Amino acid sequence: MPPPEEDTVSSLERARERLYTPNATVPTMQESPAVSSQRTLPHSWGEGILRSASLHEKRPMRLAGTFFIVAFVFFLVSLGISGYFFYFGGNSVSVDKVAVAIQGPSAIAGGDTVPLALTITNKNSVAIENATIEIDFPNGTRDGNNVLSAYPRYSENLGTLAPGATVTRSVKVVLFGGAGETLTLPVSLSYDTTASNSTFVKKSSYALIISSTPLSVSVDTPTEIVPGTPFTLTLIARSNAAVSFDNVVLAAAFPFGFSTVSSSIPLSNNSFLLGTVSPNESKTIKLTGTMLGQDSEQKTFRFTIGTAKTAQDQALAVTYMTQDATVSITAPFMTTNLSINGDTSTSPVLQAGSSQSVSVSYTNTLSSSIENASVSVAISGSAIDYDSIKTTNGFYRSSDHTVVFSRDTDSSLASLAPGASGIGTFTFSTLGVGALLSSPTITFTTAVSGIRAGQTGVTEVTNASATKIAKVITAVTLSASSLHTSAPFNTSGPIPPIANQATTYAIVWNVKNEGNAIADGIMTASLPSYAVYTGLTSGDGSFSYNEGSHVVSWNIGDIAQGGNAQGSFQVSFTPSTSQKGSAPALTGNTSFSGHDRFAGVQIKSSTGLVTTETVGDAGYVSANAIVQ
Repeated sequence: MPPPEEDTVSSLERARERLYTPNATVPTMQESPAVSSQRTLPHSWGEGILRSASLHEKRPMRLAGTFFIVAFVFFLVSLGISGYFFYFGGNSVSVDKVAVAIQGPSAIAGGDTVPLALTITNKNSVAIENATIEIDFPNGTRDGNNVLSAYPRYSENLGTLAPGATVTRSVKVVLFGGAGETLTLPVSLSYDTTASNSTFVKKSSYALIISSTPLSVSVDTPTEIVPGTPFTLTLIARSNAAVSFDNVVLAAAFPFGFSTVSSSIPLSNNSFLLGTVSPNESKTIKLTGTMLGQDSEQKTFRFTIGTAKTAQDQALAVTYMTQDATVSITAPFMTTNLSINGDTSTSPVLQAGSSQSVSVSYTNTLSSSIENASVSVAISGSAIDYDSIKTTNGFYRSSDHTVVFSRDTDSSLASLAPGASGIGTFTFSTLGVGALLSSPTITFTTAVSGIRAGQTGVTEVTNASATKIAKVITAVTLSASSLHTSAPFNTSGPIPPIANQATTYAIVWNVKNEGNAIADGIMTASLPSYAVYTGLTSGDGSFSYNEGSHVVSWNIGDIAQGGNAQGSFQVSFTPSTSQKGSAPALTGNTSFSGHDRFAGVQIKSSTGLVTTETVGDAGYVSANAIVQ
């Protein structure tokens, strides 16, 4: 039996017909009478609709909640697993899991050998590769196994460290520094891993304190100095060790503008060679100098003590301590200028056995008055006659050889107004040549003081000083004479000389040095036209003759202090009839020149001409000099 016609159409086709057919009605489902009779109609339209919607939505809501709960739990589990691997395991590497420990003393004495123990531990769960440990040391650090070898850095490649592996290393170094100084040693460990192209770096540091140094240096210096005014630094080198040190050297680095005046221990190439320093021994150095600079400028001195390789080589091989000292440049509150015989140079020269005039001028450079101003000049040295010191507007204090200018002798110094100036004078005599000692000098130390009134009424005592050293130049005694019968070589001709007949004479020159050593001494004299230089000479040095100028020169060279030199040369004299009855000159005036090695100046002297009067000949009579 064929199916009904409506059954031949699929349900999909019927749905399409209803969708596209206008005003199509939706057939209702056939219900049995039993079911229909039992259905209860809703009391209102909304009640039925809401109940129906509630029934249809109840199932989808339960599925969404379940899905949300499952997803949230999965997220928590994933987060926990990730955190675990990140913090506690897996193949991750952390610098926090690499431990670098350094063990050593916390305080040392400078110059001690310091043992350091390094412990490196890999706490990662994977190996680290190409692990390199480095320690940077301060300048001057030495190898603990060879103190002459510099040791600026320790570096070692430790290779691969397996998980949980520990490596230990020992390092010995000699460290230096000032007492109380803290040294910080930077430490770094770098390494690679197979799981990363990056290089990991673990950094740490190790600090220790320098408690003392085996050799120390202290510096005592004024905090303020006046430009050009001498000041003194007191250096004390001290041993704090129980053993002796050989070839100890104190090296100095002076600021620009410093000039050394004197030093109690010789200064060579800016270093003091102290030699051997015994346990607990100290050596003191007094260093005096001057400084140039601008007002308020800071100048720093640096002194480093250590030991040299040898006594001949003063370069520091081992350094123990460096000490700095800073001074401030201040403008002088009162300027002074001392002149000797009108000479204001820094190194004037004086003649022996002569009177000298000294003047000292002063000026107030402040914008306020200086009360109770005083200017004093202390005099010392081996070349001065102290009994000859006299002053007209000052007071000579013979107890300490000081000339003082104050309000007691000059009322203007009771209150020296801003910009006001004055001058004090005195005289003295230098000792004669016979009384002079070696390297004769006279030192003048000018000092000023006063009370400066401050803007708030507070007074301040001010002081300043300056030193000038005068040197006494050497004196030479010259003699020039003629000889015939007593000449140092053979002579000829008649005595007394006869007109138109040649007679030969020896011209004898003598130089006596009364004071400082002389260099490049030379004597010269010109010959008259009627005297001929024969070339025959004898004695010290060497002679030469210039035919064009008719000048004879005697090159003596060096003459020691108290030394003398003598030389002679021969001339031939043919008198003219016009010279009868006279004793003609054989040479002109004789001159001497040389360089005073101590005073550093050129000296000159001269004597008269030489005639036919041969007073040194045996049996000489005045008639023997007269031309016949």
